[in-house]
Amino acid sequence: MKKLIYLILVLSLLFCCAPKEGKVERVIADGVTHIKNPEKPLKGTIVLEVEKTREINPYTFEEVGLRQFRFARDTDGEVILSGINQAEAHRFSPHGEYLGSLVQKGQGPGEFLDFRGFQVDFMNSQIWATGMRKLAQFDKNGQFIREKKLGDNPEIVVDDNRFFVDKKRLSPEESEQKIILVDLSPEGTDAKKETIFFQAENVGMIWDPGPERRGLMEDWATPYILISYDKEGRKAYVALNTEYKIHVKNLKEETLYVIEKLHKNVKVDLDDKKDMLSNYLERDSSFLWMLSVYPDTLVSIKQLKILPGGYLAVYRISGPKVIEIDVFDNEGKYLYALKPPAGISLENAEC
Repeated sequence: MKKLIYLILVLSLLFCCAPKEGKVERVIADGVTHIKNPEKPLKGTIVLEVEKTREINPYTFEEVGLRQFRFARDTDGEVILSGINQAEAHRFSPHGEYLGSLVQKGQGPGEFLDFRGFQVDFMNSQIWATGMRKLAQFDKNGQFIREKKLGDNPEIVVDDNRFFVDKKRLSPEESEQKIILVDLSPEGTDAKKETIFFQAENVGMIWDPGPERRGLMEDWATPYILISYDKEGRKAYVALNTEYKIHVKNLKEETLYVIEKLHKNVKVDLDDKKDMLSNYLERDSSFLWMLSVYPDTLVSIKQLKILPGGYLAVYRISGPKVIEIDVFDNEGKYLYALKPPAGISLENAEC
């Protein structure tokens, strides 16, 4: 009888907490609103059609020496390609014309050396570059304005005085990740406030239990914290990628609400794991140990991206090396699912 009562209570709880078919529910838990979305989007699934409207090939320009690069796009269509581990950035017009180099190599004002943390982005009608524990501001024409010492290498810059730092401690004994909000005083880095914005343990690496103390870091399988910042709405979206639960917080570290959606993590078999690790296994047989520690399920979310108008794009893992994008409005409601056409990956797509 006790078991029957317990089962009824559990089923009742699941029924009350789970969103009804096709409806979004708001549930209060521990004083925080949880936006519980159904598995299917409210306005349907869209199979994307791809049409090439512009192409920027940096390797066709003699002035550009990028090997690997990331890109930033402004609202007017201007694009900056910047190096990964390489302090080099180049501007392109909305029509694809090359506008010149943004930064110079060096340690002077507005200059950077090759560094892993080098990043460039658009903000407040300016161009902001970070790296070497400093922030340099340029106008829209690429002219240097000023720079500021930060004391840390930012993950995301909020404004002149505030930025997020991603700090990790990775070891077989203790692995943790902290997203820290740093607030600099006008006087500089000697008087700064650091607040733990979000943290998790047993993340950042999958460890081999053997004596070699080897670790695997792989985006589709390794637990870690994701963060994205809405500049206009001044809200941060943070999540542990293993579950479909996104915490929406203001800059006072207060949780405004939590976005949830019904989701089952994708299971993988041995052949799937070999495919996921093919870049390692095809290079060297010494990486075979990774197969033994690779989990049987993939993480839930690959990326979080902010869209114009305060919409949120969640890059959901729907299969081995397959991404679909879920779009939420600024109230946390699940509006659309975006599926790629055959043969196209959304892994590196910028919405």
